[in-house]
Amino acid sequence: MAIYKTYIQQIKFDGITYTKGSVVDILSTYKVMCQEFPFKRNTKPKALPSRDWAGEDGLDIYIPDGDLPMSAYDIEVTFLYVGTEATISNDLKNFLDFLCGRKKAQNANNVKSGRLAIFNEYVNMGRKDVVVSEIDNEIYYCSDNDKDAVAKFKVKFTVNDPTTEVTKGVTGGVVTTLNFS
Repeated sequence: MAIYKTYIQQIKFDGITYTKGSVVDILSTYKVMCQEFPFKRNTKPKALPSRDWAGEDGLDIYIPDGDLPMSAYDIEVTFLYVGTEATISNDLKNFLDFLCGRKKAQNANNVKSGRLAIFNEYVNMGRKDVVVSEIDNEIYYCSDNDKDAVAKFKVKFTVNDPTTEVTKGVTGGVVTTLNFS
């Protein structure tokens, strides 16, 4: 069975340009992998502005030329962690701190941000301007008879840019950046 990786990059936006931190392979860095990552390819269009005139049939609706604007959406991602009883608490704290922008990855641009770009290999897509909106611990398991500690938890993200495609930039067989424009 192939292991599909998830890459996350902290990004900052100053209103004009994006500054990117280092790309983090969450499996190698935090021993966390995605069980489920339900990015949406087509989202729900935003409600179009309209007026309902009492003396006229139907609605007076504004329909923009070109593309309909799309709404932001929430996704609930299921993560799995397998480590040891000695490391599980610290590993999960570091991972969740990274997602929330409380801890930066080692990077030259000194980016520390809760604004994320994420790419998942299984669904072969990603999005930018993603932020954590809720963290839920489902299962945390340690046994005296087993050296492994297992955690299954969900993180709800808000995808604020539902249309920009994120792709992985590979240099020498290693993902070095997440690309978007």
